[in-house]
Amino acid sequence: MNKLIVFICNGNIHRSVIAAESLKKILKERKIGAGFLVDSYGLQGTKGTELPKHKHLSEYLKEWEAAKSTLRKLNIDISKHSFQKISGTIMKKASVVIAMDSKVYSTAKNSLINQFPNYAWKIHRFSELTTRHRAIKDPAGSSDEMLHKKIIKNIYFTLNKKYENILGWTK
Repeated sequence: MNKLIVFICNGNIHRSVIAAESLKKILKERKIGAGFLVDSYGLQGTKGTELPKHKHLSEYLKEWEAAKSTLRKLNIDISKHSFQKISGTIMKKASVVIAMDSKVYSTAKNSLINQFPNYAWKIHRFSELTTRHRAIKDPAGSSDEMLHKKIIKNIYFTLNKKYENILGWTK
């Protein structure tokens, strides 16, 4: 049976999507993708919060302009992605759930811990993988190309170094 690895951010437009597609790419390149499914979801649209305005990063023009060059350079293809909101069904199926920041993990009213306390044992913070244990900042609304580049590279290179940690979390 395949183990499901899930990345969660607020809108499922940028960070969690890039993390999921990066990990898929890394596992495929290392020929260890068999047995693992990787996907991404967002908190928006849960617990009375509004859904994202759009379903894909390319529909947020200034953010897309700031991000697309770095995504292309790293060969991270997010073209097939469309927003998905997290649900109890996905939480139950997931072997591991990775929150991109503390807000997603526990501080937002619709955070993973607040919505799914029975699954707290399988929820990790992305910051557990980073060198300085820093969360991945949400770039929503920013047209700063350097910020997007830094975030995308941080996600990709962290996963490239620490993918084995994530696979270990699925056991």
